[in-house]
Amino acid sequence: MFIKRNNRRLREWWQSPVTIKDRVAGALVGGFGGFWIGVLGRIAIGATPVSLGEVAVCALAAATCCAAIGFVFPKPVTIAFFPLSIFGGGN
Repeated sequence: MFIKRNNRRLREWWQSPVTIKDRVAGALVGGFGGFWIGVLGRIAIGATPVSLGEVAVCALAAATCCAAIGFVFPKPVTIAFFPLSIFGGGN
């Protein structure tokens, strides 16, 4: 019952027109997800050792790009980036 109800709500949300609330949520989720993509991507892919300033620049650039993508395409970004947006937010 619980799964069917959530599945129905997700389907209704996905098929409904995009609202400004969806766009703001997509931008926030995209920004936080992009921040972690920038941080982890620069550390994992780039040459090491790396300065904290360089990691911060990559994180800011990725967060800005992903926030813009989240504003334009809010629903796919919200679903795809949500796990990254809560990364590091737990105890």
